[in-house]
Amino acid sequence: MIPHLQDRVGALAGCGWTGRDAEWLALVCLHSGAFLRRQYLAFVGQRHRELARRFVERCGKAAVEEPWNGSGLRLCRIASRPLYEALGAEHVRHRREATPEVTLRRLLSLDYVLDHLDAPWLPTEAEKVTALTAAGVPQDVLPGRLYQGAAEATRRYFVHKLPVALDAERATFVFAQAEDETPSGLCTWGGQHAELWAVLRAAGRTVEVVVVGRDPVRLDAAERVLAGWTRTPPPAAAAPEAAPEIAAIRKAVAALDLDALEAWGGLNQAIARCAALEEERPRPAPQGPAITAGRTWRSRRVPE
Repeated sequence: MIPHLQDRVGALAGCGWTGRDAEWLALVCLHSGAFLRRQYLAFVGQRHRELARRFVERCGKAAVEEPWNGSGLRLCRIASRPLYEALGAEHVRHRREATPEVTLRRLLSLDYVLDHLDAPWLPTEAEKVTALTAAGVPQDVLPGRLYQGAAEATRRYFVHKLPVALDAERATFVFAQAEDETPSGLCTWGGQHAELWAVLRAAGRTVEVVVVGRDPVRLDAAERVLAGWTRTPPPAAAAPEAAPEIAAIRKAVAALDLDALEAWGGLNQAIARCAALEEERPRPAPQGPAITAGRTWRSRRVPE
């Protein structure tokens, strides 16, 4: 049993699925909604292509298969609503057709999870929100987006539907770097998670970010971004003991206490002294994403 699937695999028995096939369907429905035949073969630990063809054939109307992105490979999308309902994920949009760019991000996410099945993944939005708030994270720092409906607005969290894993010691966030992402895409995503990561680190958890992709050039660029997020900021210069003097000058200037201002050579000199002291005070470092560790992971099953 794959740990994070819990009892979901058993829920698919009512739809006629058991064993490894049920595990695979649960994994796909929760993390991507679609898969390549070579990903299925990696999951079952086999190399014979006929096995993947037979599995897709067994899926029948529950799956839609089509050529993948001009590569000669076959993309299989699990489109059966009852399967998602049985898994408690009826509101996940994975079963619907998506653009090639979105599908690629989903395949990359699935590929990473496939190689890290023992991680404590939180597959759905509700599980992410529940687990993180239970860990002491205020809900208002979770990355989200407000959607305006006909009657009211709804806030949805983790709208990118990227893998997140959480246990008592570590939080892992995966970013799927598809080729349609601009170079600033990773930075934007990191900024959306910066407050969340800060809360987790302050609570003593390790925060790890993994950038998953298939283009080595883009992954090299991502390495540099991650290095910036993990770099320890230089220690701030020691603050001079200036606060009492600044307060005294401001008080004397406000009261036009000429006798007191003589200690600094008069009004003009006191104002200049106050400005100089203010300039010497250390400025807070710019806030941005800060993580414990970051790395990249290149997919070998999703072709370039």
